[in-house]
Amino acid sequence: MKQKEINPVNIEKVNAIKERIDGAKSLVLIDYKGINVADDTELRKRFRESNVDYFVCKNTFLKLAAHELGIKELDEHLLGPTSIAVSKEDEVVPLKVTSEFAEEMETEEDILEFKTAIVDEEVVDVDQISKLAKLPSRDELLAKFVGGINAPISGFVRNLNGILQKFVLILKAIQENKEN
Repeated sequence: MKQKEINPVNIEKVNAIKERIDGAKSLVLIDYKGINVADDTELRKRFRESNVDYFVCKNTFLKLAAHELGIKELDEHLLGPTSIAVSKEDEVVPLKVTSEFAEEMETEEDILEFKTAIVDEEVVDVDQISKLAKLPSRDELLAKFVGGINAPISGFVRNLNGILQKFVLILKAIQENKEN
């Protein structure tokens, strides 16, 4: 039996997906069934604002692209409708954006559900995803770190300034005392 030739268009699609997920700090697979166009547009907007690449593709194309990159852990999760959120900058942002958006949606059923994620080259299950989504972003953590380092220095400067102000007031009082 002759093997069926692969359509060149499909090869291009797989290569495009491979290019989008290669070098990602985090890759999140999301089951998006039931989301309406308005909500999907809003979700895409939020992902764009956070520099996250979000797209929908065929599971077989994603599977082929992932295999070419040496990622085989996604296979069991590639069932049903799958969208992918990819961040090459921050590991937690796609998780946070998806989680926050899902909480804001006013539906009784869970429309956006995490399937799995790869964060910093480690496969993460749904429970871990929920925990990671609650972490502050990288920028927030850096701001807290810098604030923690800056606090003792700021306190020292304020104390030093207070001592200098008292010293000037004492000199002024001595000068006034001598003039009288």
